[in-house]
Amino acid sequence: MLSTEVAQAAVIGGNSSSDFLAVDLELDLLPLAGGGVVVDAQINGLAPASGTSPAPYNDTETVLGVAANAGNIPVISLGNVVGATADTVTSFAGSDVDGLPGSRNANSSHVIENLDLSVVELAAVDLISITADAITVTSAVDGDFGSLSPTGTMDVTNLQISVSGVQVGATLNGSIAANTGIDLSSVLGGASLILNEQLLTGDGISSSGLATNAISLRLTDVGVAGVGELDGNVFVGLTNAGLQASAVPEPSSLALLGVVGFGGACWRCRRKVAGPASQA
Repeated sequence: MLSTEVAQAAVIGGNSSSDFLAVDLELDLLPLAGGGVVVDAQINGLAPASGTSPAPYNDTETVLGVAANAGNIPVISLGNVVGATADTVTSFAGSDVDGLPGSRNANSSHVIENLDLSVVELAAVDLISITADAITVTSAVDGDFGSLSPTGTMDVTNLQISVSGVQVGATLNGSIAANTGIDLSSVLGGASLILNEQLLTGDGISSSGLATNAISLRLTDVGVAGVGELDGNVFVGLTNAGLQASAVPEPSSLALLGVVGFGGACWRCRRKVAGPASQA
């Protein structure tokens, strides 16, 4: 039996992207607050950077003085379902994939300076407030066919989380471990908060992908006193990276297979021309 050996492999594709904020929230108002009305809040595409290879790329986007809000609450003056500000946000996406054999990478990063995130901005105090002097989050995938390796990181300076004006846990500094959960359930039922959320895809052999969210806030039937019920997601500092690789059959084996195929075709052709042997 003829077998094809793998002489070389190649990373044939890569992708990465980075963005500041993705919001998809709904606030269902109570009867006294305009019942029957659902206030939508959606935000995305602030300072995005992205790319797809083959063909190496580097994309950097920097935005100063970011200010975004969505979902005006009609019963609260100047109140919004969500608001976010930052002095500077910098997104990066890059890859050196060129289709040639050898180890390659795809990576992305996001840097946020002086973040101030508010969910349900109320006259007295915000329902949820997350602030930080600095946040850096990264996603990367490196390697070759058979050994693709994803890595994600998050570092913070003075990250604070508050619910209804009361700080939850300690002020955070330094490196944050992957998928660090912050317990909000005791103070805000239905709320889930994960820092450095990492989501893996692929088999690590022919494909590998990693999405890293610096802040992942999920809300399910969260009651807002005197206002309504809140559902949806908020993601801050979104990065992702991925590689796709392929094995390349040994050229000599392919050539040998071609010779065998050609020989078989010739044998069938000669047999057809000669025809059956005549009997005396």
